[in-house]
Amino acid sequence: MKKSPLMIAAISAFALAELTTFAPEFRAEAKEVKVTTQIDYKSKPEQYKIKSKNKSLIPIQFLGINDLHGGLERTGNAWIGNTQYKNAGGAIRLAAYLNHAQQVFKKSNQAGHTFRIEAGDMVGASPSNSALLQDESTMHALKAMHFTIGTLGNHEFDEGLGEFHRIVVGGKPSKKYNSAEMKYPHQNSGLNIVISNVVKRSNNKPPYGFKPYMIKTVKSKAGKKVKIGFIGILTTTMPTLTTYKNYHPYKYLDEAQTIAKYDRILRKKGVKAIIVIAHTGVASKVDQQTNQAETSGPVVDILKKLYEIDPKNSVDLYFAGHSHQYSNATVGHTHLVQAIYSGEAYDDVIGYLNPKTHDFTKKGIKAHVFPTMSAEQDPSIKDDKKVGAIVKDADRRTAGIVNQKIGEAQAARSLTGRDHNNKNDENETGDLVVDAQLAGARQAVKAQELSVDFAMTNGGGVRAGLAVKPDKSITWGAAQDVQPFGNILDIVSMTGKEVYDVLNQQYRNYGAGHHTYLLVSGLKYDFVPTNDPKQPYKVVKVYGNDGKPIDLNKTYNVVINEFLKGGGDFFIQFKNAKQVGTAGVDTDVFVNYIKAQKPLIAPKLDRKNLVTGN
Repeated sequence: MKKSPLMIAAISAFALAELTTFAPEFRAEAKEVKVTTQIDYKSKPEQYKIKSKNKSLIPIQFLGINDLHGGLERTGNAWIGNTQYKNAGGAIRLAAYLNHAQQVFKKSNQAGHTFRIEAGDMVGASPSNSALLQDESTMHALKAMHFTIGTLGNHEFDEGLGEFHRIVVGGKPSKKYNSAEMKYPHQNSGLNIVISNVVKRSNNKPPYGFKPYMIKTVKSKAGKKVKIGFIGILTTTMPTLTTYKNYHPYKYLDEAQTIAKYDRILRKKGVKAIIVIAHTGVASKVDQQTNQAETSGPVVDILKKLYEIDPKNSVDLYFAGHSHQYSNATVGHTHLVQAIYSGEAYDDVIGYLNPKTHDFTKKGIKAHVFPTMSAEQDPSIKDDKKVGAIVKDADRRTAGIVNQKIGEAQAARSLTGRDHNNKNDENETGDLVVDAQLAGARQAVKAQELSVDFAMTNGGGVRAGLAVKPDKSITWGAAQDVQPFGNILDIVSMTGKEVYDVLNQQYRNYGAGHHTYLLVSGLKYDFVPTNDPKQPYKVVKVYGNDGKPIDLNKTYNVVINEFLKGGGDFFIQFKNAKQVGTAGVDTDVFVNYIKAQKPLIAPKLDRKNLVTGN
């Protein structure tokens, strides 16, 4: 995800966490925890075997991904350190690279064991060939790639956790979807979900039989056994990341305290090699001039807190997700990795277990994050045929819906999306989406005595740029890729002062990490830099499209999605706004708006104006 030069906001720890309490004797005085950042320079794995006289060591490989988001064919430009890999990603290439990495590992470690794990958001906000099949095509692909252990991300809650559980176990649809989904084969994914800090409000137990941790036993050539523990974690910021009806049935326990709790439980069971699989984000920064790198963000804060609770913890490896960034670092003795998103990269971590200590050797863990390069960039790695067949089948089943032409653009070029924001956090597709929502809301209340003045949506809710074909046509699938959630649009009343307040919430500095911003229609505004580190920018003038300033005391009607209405992305001002109407489903509204444009013209990016001194 592209960072704005205006602000790097964080996933803050103030979320509605339910904290686990530990006995005082478990807390010890901690030393300063060192954070060391590595940069991966190589694009593919090389043979690696630890030099040791101990012949009983057990080689272990962990291949990890995060934030696939149903990206069966989606590609992007992956930055790993200072190197950019164009058109990286896609499930077909990802499968091929995972197989290659395992083969390289096996050449040097014939008695080795490989685990393939994923750190949440495997589904949700997905392109059409996954979304139209309720993401079951993605689950088929993950099964074909031999992923066996995973944890929950926030997008696993998009349609309710029950629906995600259904596709994990291969159950039949609980309600009627499109014909393509109803005819799609429903099969058990073979994926074991571990989640320790999400429990039902009703009984304080993990939902759907998910386990808080998992123990796997591996053997050496001589038959010596060592246990490995896996702990699953989800960010406690869930109340800001999905709708109320989806997050409210559950409690989200403090990440660090929960890890410490289960680390202690596992150690009592004789497990000393412990892996955390967590959907919590990293903020990684690489200076292009000096090649110096820094790692910060929620994961670092969580691990530092863990070391405060228990400096002698046994967490050896932490797989992160959620922030869609590359990271390779160590925090204390814990190795930390995150592999961007959408299969653009993958984690390849190799370690050696000592049956005598039941733990990893001190210098035996080697962690890398490698790119999933395109066939053009790396023809030596051949596409995976098995996953390719799954993707091709998904394309065939959804083609009738996806390829429907719904409109035509003025120019034969795709509209920019969030990966190409301008300096003020605007992009053409995002502005088009809010224009569509404003027009759709006005149409929806046309027969009522109700006006709609403005539209606002969260930048993260616009998932892609709008693809335009060479003949200028726009398809249903292209529109769905932009607005995949199917959120209800709510119309709320807000005073002019409250409009100012919510616009200013985008510029609050929560620290390093998560970046949130609003896209607007029906209004424009000026904002200025400040000397306040907690509020680096301030909105000073808001005016309608007619150029007239809005009245602080007047009430305006604003159309927003239900995610924002629940206070999503920390825009808590919307949570308190009075709902006065609804305007349909965001995907449908966007499709209908494109149909009505003859032709569709890319919006001018002039709604946010940064005013600086002379």
